Amino acid sequence: MSFSKILLCLGVLLSFSAYSQGDESGQRLQLRVYLEGALINNANAVSEDGRPLMRDNLRVSPFTGLNYLPASNPYQTIVSEVNLSNANAHVGIGNRSDLVSISNPDQVFGVFGDNAIVDWVFVEIRKAGDTDNVIATRSCLVQRDGDVVDLDGQSHVWFPDLTDETFHVAIRHRNHLGVMSNVVTSENLIDFTSPQFPVFDFGTTRGQGLNYQNLSQKVHINQGYRTLWAGDFNADCKVKFAMPNDDLTIAFYEQDFSGTGYTPGYFQGDFDMNSVVTFSGANNDSSLLEAQAKNYHLNPTQLPNFDYFIEQIPARN
Repeated sequence: MSFSKILLCLGVLLSFSAYSQGDESGQRLQLRVYLEGALINNANAVSEDGRPLMRDNLRVSPFTGLNYLPASNPYQTIVSEVNLSNANAHVGIGNRSDLVSISNPDQVFGVFGDNAIVDWVFVEIRKAGDTDNVIATRSCLVQRDGDVVDLDGQSHVWFPDLTDETFHVAIRHRNHLGVMSNVVTSENLIDFTSPQFPVFDFGTTRGQGLNYQNLSQKVHINQGYRTLWAGDFNADCKVKFAMPNDDLTIAFYEQDFSGTGYTPGYFQGDFDMNSVVTFSGANNDSSLLEAQAKNYHLNPTQLPNFDYFIEQIPARN
């Protein structure tokens, strides 16, 4: 092994050790989730154990080779005029400085392969039997293989103020619809990619003659796996193509702001998470959003302004 590789390995070990020291009260959770946008056109890439791999084009843009992932939690900021904190407010000590910023971003974002970072996600812990009650939150990272990890880029996610033995887990992403589990514990893998993993849905409780059963997530083209629904550009917990209060307006704003459809960055209207917002060409973000909204199971007449494509997580107290 070369001297440079030895130094790199030593740096990783020291970083992990430093990150793991201190108060280890609370619980660590093993989480897994797929983001639909990052699985589009993934060239059928699979992990070492055969699971689909998401693209990491925000970490290494195919247009510039640069990283556009922020080193600090984006969920309490404004991205492209979208206030992400409205739906992602921290509870407890989740907003503590050491829990929202990556101390060594070059190292964390320098990892390639199955464990390369795709983006940030926001995790909520909700009270068992009281799904409106959020008791703990964390901002975390998701890897290409779907593993959700802490800010060292490798550890299971630490919730220092989580003491409940059973609870619900909700995972959100800034331009996807989130999902919430049924009651779980910290002892097992909480795997939102598995069709067998039980998740919450509204069923027929929302009225309008709509039945949301089995629609909390999307069954992706990679059969046998579930993903979060992409397309919630304005972070209002809904996917909608046409006005009013639509998601397409955000993508228009971002393209106008950039001056061209091929200026890479960290954008809300980037449906397929390839680092650009486009309105022309194959699989452009506008057409992907339109297809998502019109082909939703509860929109049989394919209304472009269908208003009931919603995130199935109960509102907070």
